[in-house]
Amino acid sequence: MYKILVLLILLCSCSNNITEEDIRQQEYGELYFTMNCWWGTQNTFSPTIVACSQEVTTELISGFVSFEVRKDLDHQEFLSICGRNIVLNTGYALHDNLIPPLTEYYNCFDAYENELGNVFDWLWDEDARVLQLIWRPSNEPDKVLTLFIDPPGAQLQVSGRVYYKTGYFN
Repeated sequence: MYKILVLLILLCSCSNNITEEDIRQQEYGELYFTMNCWWGTQNTFSPTIVACSQEVTTELISGFVSFEVRKDLDHQEFLSICGRNIVLNTGYALHDNLIPPLTEYYNCFDAYENELGNVFDWLWDEDARVLQLIWRPSNEPDKVLTLFIDPPGAQLQVSGRVYYKTGYFN
């Protein structure tokens, strides 16, 4: 009996090699695309906390896309979706129809509202270095982009990894 118990403990401990990437994919979906990111210096009147950009071609979003978390003059955080020739397929008509003509040439759409439960939500967790964009179109599953940003370091540019998941979330 003792030998069987030891064997079971060894088998269970060996099969538990779950990586951080495995956990992210389980929680946030598959890796969708990567971005180049820069941490802000906070030395301006309207500082950028973080900015990530990349030329993207996916079913949900395409074009030259930039996500920026910034603070306004009152130090309120807001999200800027900036870029050039952005095409969205979120199912949320306001964004899908407003952002493409707005970004025909480089321009930004700013979102201040970040209370959960709207048709579009965004969440920024500076400690975890995670930006999440959530679209909740009517009659379609929610569409969630989750951007994980590497910590600031000696390099000015860091990597960002975007995961994509659909479903019905609270």
